[in-house]
Amino acid sequence: MEQNKHTGTHILKGAMILSIAVFISKIIGILYRIPLTDAIGDAGNGIFAPAYQVYMVMLTLSSVALPTAISKMVSERVAIGAYEDAQRVYKIAMRYSLIVGAILSIVLWVGADVIATTFFNMKEAAWPMRALVPAIFIVAIMAVMRGYFQGMNSMTPTAISQVVEQFVHAIVSVGLAYLLISTSLEAAVVGASFGTSVGALFALGVLVLVYYMMRPSIKKRLRKSKTTTDESSGEILKKILVMSIPIMISSSIFSIMGMIDYTMIYQILPNTIEKISQMGLLDTLPISDPSVLLDQASIVNSLGGQFSTKYTSLLNLPVSLILTLGMAVIPAISASMARQDFKDVRRKTKMVLKIGMLFAAPATIGLMIFGKQIVGMLYASAPDGGELLTYGAISVIFITIAQLTTGVLQGMGKQAVPTAHAAIACGVKVIFNIILLSMPSMHIYGVVHSTTICYFIYAALNVIYLMRTMHIHLNVKQIIIKPVLVAGVMGVVSYLLYALLYKFIGHASVCLLIVIPIAAGVYGLLGLLTHTITIKDLEHIPGGRKIIGLLSRD
Repeated sequence: MEQNKHTGTHILKGAMILSIAVFISKIIGILYRIPLTDAIGDAGNGIFAPAYQVYMVMLTLSSVALPTAISKMVSERVAIGAYEDAQRVYKIAMRYSLIVGAILSIVLWVGADVIATTFFNMKEAAWPMRALVPAIFIVAIMAVMRGYFQGMNSMTPTAISQVVEQFVHAIVSVGLAYLLISTSLEAAVVGASFGTSVGALFALGVLVLVYYMMRPSIKKRLRKSKTTTDESSGEILKKILVMSIPIMISSSIFSIMGMIDYTMIYQILPNTIEKISQMGLLDTLPISDPSVLLDQASIVNSLGGQFSTKYTSLLNLPVSLILTLGMAVIPAISASMARQDFKDVRRKTKMVLKIGMLFAAPATIGLMIFGKQIVGMLYASAPDGGELLTYGAISVIFITIAQLTTGVLQGMGKQAVPTAHAAIACGVKVIFNIILLSMPSMHIYGVVHSTTICYFIYAALNVIYLMRTMHIHLNVKQIIIKPVLVAGVMGVVSYLLYALLYKFIGHASVCLLIVIPIAAGVYGLLGLLTHTITIKDLEHIPGGRKIIGLLSRD
């Protein structure tokens, strides 16, 4: 019993380490785009975005599902003392990964020109794609090593390598962009792309170093190997694929959707910009640099860059935080399902949605009201794009509900359900992309609105499924309406305060930095006074117990 308790504590500790590393990596990945945009501008981001999206699709196909599958197979064999079999899983997976990584790398290197011109109508994106080719091969190797370490109940190597990867990636990408911008914009974008490959190489170095440090203990375990399942190499590979392919399909939907978004932006938007030009309305576009408006390709690149950097990156910041907090309950839901304790599953589902909405509501209102000021503060040299946040901020709520309910369904062992729902939502998104991007009154805002529609449908389908199958009766007033209303009041107060401060100070960034913590305090206080935030909610929020302690003194 004591051993089981110790093992459970060790697993939870490992999961916590990995969660923290993932969150830190995401934050670095989002924040480094600020100095990068300062170097290459929206036009450079417009070239970088499609190249990086193709890279993400390649990663999904080659390696995103491998760590989960390998860690499961390795841990199962380690649990029964079959260390030789665990090592065989590692070696066979590595051979498979090397072959797939090499094939996809060659395909991208050879086909970069065709992909860049056919999908994005942008030959400038070809060399940035080629700069990402080494990363595809390296990450495929890392995926196997990370899965192996996780299967051995060692999460630290994966965590350290992820942080190192993003940190080096950020430093090198920004450094090369600044160094090469004097040569040409395209050269700077190639340098920024190559930073991804350098970051992956350093992360691989960390994993290789750890592996060689562990070799004595690995060899010792191999000598103690008790049992063997006598599995053939083909059987092991088949098991890896059986576990990997469903995860790959699920992950690939939104990666491919991202690529479709950029394809449609660069294929449809030029015709829309031409219509806007003929109407004499180019000055209505969210572009402040008059020189950009002289060239149609520059306009499209600038708008595409705004979408990829200002909108997508800043929207992902609160979403990453919310999901990191909310997904911690998913293993607990899996445990409740294993016990067939459906009442507990319903309770935990309601809890995770409530906690998610308590963060999503103020994030939505804040981005909606201060989108322009936030972009101006973070991207001082390229301040365009705040309107995208203003119009698209509402999607934070739907993304939160969609992703948290997806996690709940995965915890219930229903992985195929959210995958099907995501496919339906993305199909609808394609239709709205075609319609809205073609409208001169919408232009780049079309893809923002289609994203909101997509996640609304995704969230709705997930919630309806949970209500029908698990008989979960959600208190919409408590979970959604009250947090949004409280956040709305917070928004009114913070906007009035901002307007007042701006009259006296006259500096938008300073006013914003003063208003943000006050707005958070107003939201928290109103939430407690209206019982929108309860003591039970605080128990599940980091730092919440300290707040409970302060409240109990009064």
